[in-house]
Amino acid sequence: MKRAFRILVIAIVAASLYSLTPVALLYLRKHVRQPTNSETVEKLKSNKGGYFGFIVFGDNHAGFIFDDSAFLKLIRNMNREDRFKKLPIDFVANMGDVTFSKGLESDYITYDKLRSMIKWPVISAMGNHDYQKGGWRNFNKYIGSSEFSFVDRNSYFIVLDNKITDISPEQFLWLESELIKALAYKHKFIFMHKSPISSYQQSWFRPELSSWSYKTMKLCQKYGVDIVFAGHEHMFRDNVFGGVRYLTSGGGGMLTQIPESDGGFLHYIVVRVYGDYVDYEVRKIFPPVWEFVTYYMWKEAFYYLKGVFFKDGFLF
Repeated sequence: MKRAFRILVIAIVAASLYSLTPVALLYLRKHVRQPTNSETVEKLKSNKGGYFGFIVFGDNHAGFIFDDSAFLKLIRNMNREDRFKKLPIDFVANMGDVTFSKGLESDYITYDKLRSMIKWPVISAMGNHDYQKGGWRNFNKYIGSSEFSFVDRNSYFIVLDNKITDISPEQFLWLESELIKALAYKHKFIFMHKSPISSYQQSWFRPELSSWSYKTMKLCQKYGVDIVFAGHEHMFRDNVFGGVRYLTSGGGGMLTQIPESDGGFLHYIVVRVYGDYVDYEVRKIFPPVWEFVTYYMWKEAFYYLKGVFFKDGFLF
């Protein structure tokens, strides 16, 4: 029995060390400048036809080994999405918090290394972590514009900058003007870092207590937006309000803090556009072995025990 236990421990340690290899190689990788948002959008202009797909994720938080290791595993799975050749994947969209610590330049360089490994063009929104302490300068340098719109095939995409949550009156005027332009297209999608509504009742994030939340949702309803994508909360959540679908995708690498059963798992979303129709699938990703052993296993054990001893389900 002792021998079997030792073998099991050795196997787990070996698997954990092996799962660290990709992130170790990442940090040794040479930095190569990556396309800005404007350059990426330019590549999409020549796409034709109404059948295509795109990938959405958020909150990879580059620059922290836990996050980078997990994001590498997401990238490995993303890059296999076109293996059945059903629909072309046109691009990948990051809902923000691309960096870990206050928009440090070293984090942006790590993000460049990571996105260079994604086989499709990458569009990145700005998150609060990317903006802090002057980090927005590095965002402009490495990624470019934080608020813009673009067309891909039969769809109109709006990237809205709400890294500080509130949306200014000037932004609302711009947003509505873009939504009016979008009426000429079959589908309308919005990318933003912070959702106008939190679908998770136990969340600390409460945007719906602010007036900008209601106004944003009414505009989306008025102009028939198909899906609003956001990150910020490290989870997956899906809800429909006023005929508009709101998807929170914050499982792009950052350690998830809530139970897996409530959406606290690593993931990305594959969106498929079939002419008049739009659907999506969530790709749930098992963390690298070393992360599972050091964090995720204990997180789930904690919530399991909490559920046994505290039936109301609340932490505090």
